[in-house]
Amino acid sequence: MKARRFRDLTFVEINDEQLLVISCDSSGAIGSKENDIVKVSPDILGYFTTNVALCEILSVGGDPFVIVNTLSVEMNDTGSKIIEGIKRAIEPIPNKDIIITGSTEENFPVIQTGMGITVIGIINTKDWVMPMTKKGAIALVVGVPKVGEEVIADNGKEIFSLKLLLELREYHFIQEILPVGSKGILFELKEMAKTNGLNLSVFNDVKIDLYKSAGPATCAIVSIEEKYFDILKDKCPIPINKVARFY
Repeated sequence: MKARRFRDLTFVEINDEQLLVISCDSSGAIGSKENDIVKVSPDILGYFTTNVALCEILSVGGDPFVIVNTLSVEMNDTGSKIIEGIKRAIEPIPNKDIIITGSTEENFPVIQTGMGITVIGIINTKDWVMPMTKKGAIALVVGVPKVGEEVIADNGKEIFSLKLLLELREYHFIQEILPVGSKGILFELKEMAKTNGLNLSVFNDVKIDLYKSAGPATCAIVSIEEKYFDILKDKCPIPINKVARFY
């Protein structure tokens, strides 16, 4: 088997017709424990952390089938609540036949929440084309970068979601979708340009922070031909901004 990295993903070639695609995310000091910095219910933590890894898999056309949770907390009751959030995160996926497995910390009392998520998906290469951004496309940011307590306060008004990603995948004119995380929009724009062998020109009148962390993938970069912008803007329920052009 051959393995290769692509941005934050790992592709593993199983045979001539199938690829495994692997993504992961982690979180620390967010939860309901004594030493957590951002106070939030563990189920919300489980939901958003899982959402990140799922979005990365789905954005390249993979089908998730295994979720591995490595929880640095006890099962009862923090761990079980996190797992509730994991289960809620997969609800928008049409095929919910996804195995959830993992481990918890049962040897020592834990006073700060920590967790990791690994998602394994499969791609049938016979009817799959790797999403690619074409020369001349523009980059849009769907959603607003938010982190920490901003995510909780948003209540879904301005942040990207797995449900929206699945809807965007159905539009024939969308070339590529790239969820944005803690490194910010500009970093991911440069990665998108680099992996497509393109140059990048950032617009002068950008109205969104390109450097701020987007936390648990609260926004995503979408590449399209500019003529489709108004169509997408009308269909999109959250803010959408033009930020750059690829050339």
